[in-house]
Amino acid sequence: MAEDNILEIFQGATKNLVNSVLDQVQDAVVWLNKDRKVVYWNKSAEHISGRDGAAMLGKACFEEPAMFVDFGGVNVCRDKCPVAMTLKDGAPRTLDVYLQHKAGFRMPTSLRIIPVLKDDGGIIGAVETFTSTAPKVTLPLGLAELEKMGLVETETGIPSKQYLEMTLNTRIMEFQKYALPFGLIYVDIDNYGKILEKHGRFNSAKIIRTVARTLHKNIRFFDIVGRWSTEEFLVVLLNIDDSRLDIVANKLRLLIAESYITTETGMLNATVSMGASIVLRYDTVESLIKRGEQLMMHSKWLGKNRVSMSFVQKEMA
Repeated sequence: MAEDNILEIFQGATKNLVNSVLDQVQDAVVWLNKDRKVVYWNKSAEHISGRDGAAMLGKACFEEPAMFVDFGGVNVCRDKCPVAMTLKDGAPRTLDVYLQHKAGFRMPTSLRIIPVLKDDGGIIGAVETFTSTAPKVTLPLGLAELEKMGLVETETGIPSKQYLEMTLNTRIMEFQKYALPFGLIYVDIDNYGKILEKHGRFNSAKIIRTVARTLHKNIRFFDIVGRWSTEEFLVVLLNIDDSRLDIVANKLRLLIAESYITTETGMLNATVSMGASIVLRYDTVESLIKRGEQLMMHSKWLGKNRVSMSFVQKEMA
């Protein structure tokens, strides 16, 4: 089949027509000029990021806070910007990163950078496309019904303490009967009382939702995160060993530390201390939670913003 010039075929296309087509694309599409400033932001980019297109136009992709961080919490928009690299060498790039949603939380995202070239090969800009890779969970009942039953929290939208207790009882029985391993992460927001005192109930509630959503968006669809108390959360991870539990817990810790909310005085973030443990042979729900809590307190004692899996101190990476 002969190749046709797309510009000749669509020579009557208007700017509005092009925009309407791009706004129907499910992936986020962002155009940037050679200065790495946004010149186009489609509807999917608004939906996935929570950021209004009109507010993003003219902003540089490397402006703070970091829109994308990598697995280690490194700001890829500043320290190793893939757009800057593509503008320099003309090579497309694909990477897995964590997007900063406008509401504050981080979620896993697949990001692709494509160079925009002139006919002579000169680079005049770049296109970013990104889409959320957070697992999609299908609930057996509607959210309203689950809230009425006390199984899902109204404030955060994640499972409640009652749901966590039911889940842990089931997991313990499965472990005792079928030897199906699982892990628990006990999460506590550092200095929550000071955040509440200094920034008020409204902003402290935003911090809680940010932590809850970051945890929820960055676990597998069959794992569970729920709210245990005001500033405490439990994460239950199936089919996991010690080394993997350590990796997952530290990933979640780093993502929370790199999640920011907007307040009347500027950007605000929080860190968390964690205690992580694999279920043991003679564990009960109570003993497993108690061990997780004690390990979390050990993290506090060591200086906060860290994960403890034993009471023996190890060097932070």
